[in-house]
Amino acid sequence: QENIYSGRAAEFYAAYILETLGLRTTHVDLPHDDLWVSHPNGDLIRVQVKSSRKPYHRQDRYSDNYRYSFKVNEARKDFYDGVYLFVALDTGLVLARRWDDKPPISLKINPIEFTLKAQTESLHREFKL
Repeated sequence: QENIYSGRAAEFYAAYILETLGLRTTHVDLPHDDLWVSHPNGDLIRVQVKSSRKPYHRQDRYSDNYRYSFKVNEARKDFYDGVYLFVALDTGLVLARRWDDKPPISLKINPIEFTLKAQTESLHREFKL
């Protein structure tokens, strides 16, 4: 249950971040889309938001990582042409990424990768700002 609320909070937070960049967002509740983003050039960009509350800590690991998982089902066999937004809820930072092919089943991101500079660069790159 807590994951549902964290995920929903991350979706609205991601929308807020995108809106501050001048991108109009619409929250949708569809199997593969969390947000639809209207680009100033008229394009509609599909967005999936992935959230992690804090880095996952393991005693036997050198570093802690945020962990993000992707649903594995029949529909995921298709290429997703949208943008994935990875939200670190404890820091309020977001990273954007697209894949040329299907994304992995799970993704680990080192906390040092979440910086304001990396956030700005990834959002500008993936949303063509």
